[in-house]
Amino acid sequence: MTVRYERRGYVAVLTLSDVSRRNALSRAIVRSMLESLLRAAAEHARAIVIAGDGTAFCSGANMADLRDGWMEGNEPETDPVRLFRALVESPIPLVAAVHGAALGGGFELTLSCDFVVAGEQAWFALPELGVGVVPNTALARLPQLVGVRRATEIILLRERLSATQALSLGLATKVVPTGSELDEALAMARRIVSTTTPGALAAAKRHLLLHNAIDWERVRSSLHEVPKPEWQEGLDAYTEHRPFDYDKFWPDAGAK
Repeated sequence: MTVRYERRGYVAVLTLSDVSRRNALSRAIVRSMLESLLRAAAEHARAIVIAGDGTAFCSGANMADLRDGWMEGNEPETDPVRLFRALVESPIPLVAAVHGAALGGGFELTLSCDFVVAGEQAWFALPELGVGVVPNTALARLPQLVGVRRATEIILLRERLSATQALSLGLATKVVPTGSELDEALAMARRIVSTTTPGALAAAKRHLLLHNAIDWERVRSSLHEVPKPEWQEGLDAYTEHRPFDYDKFWPDAGAK
């Protein structure tokens, strides 16, 4: 089981549960998450909380899936962009309960939720450029939340953001003691949906999205604009635990 589905009253809880891979975003997780979203809708859940088992919320994209089709768009039904879009466009509120690392696709997962409750030990980073890949959903979503200049720093510098820094930037809604993330996320979800109507909530979310539209086709295609030799070198070096050889891709290779 890669995603565990349960109900806590009128809130659906979706828990990433691939502990051995630190909940790395994989084809299996994307497929299970999409199925769980459909189940939550069929059961008329009022809100969704997304959490993770183990030591990490989500450690980023699964490298094997990146190498085996994702970078070239060979399996659109399990493309992470499909999941992120489904989350962003959900008519009901979504709250991420984040503990430990939210890296790459895990960070993008939090960017696709409406609220982020972060534990004190949670941290966030977008390391994609370091392995010759682009964080395509973050390129669209992050500037909307923190502005273009700050988004550029986070994406190009690839530095680790603490829970406190995420809160100050508006990337986290609340920072709570480690271990209380899920309870706090559930409390937040219940507070939202117990004091309004479903129609008003759906209309508010829909128009927030319309006023801040995302070109999802551009998001999807941007990943494939990185030349294949570059991302192959990045993923190979990461997998083989060797230094990256990126100089050969620059026009002034060999210059000092």
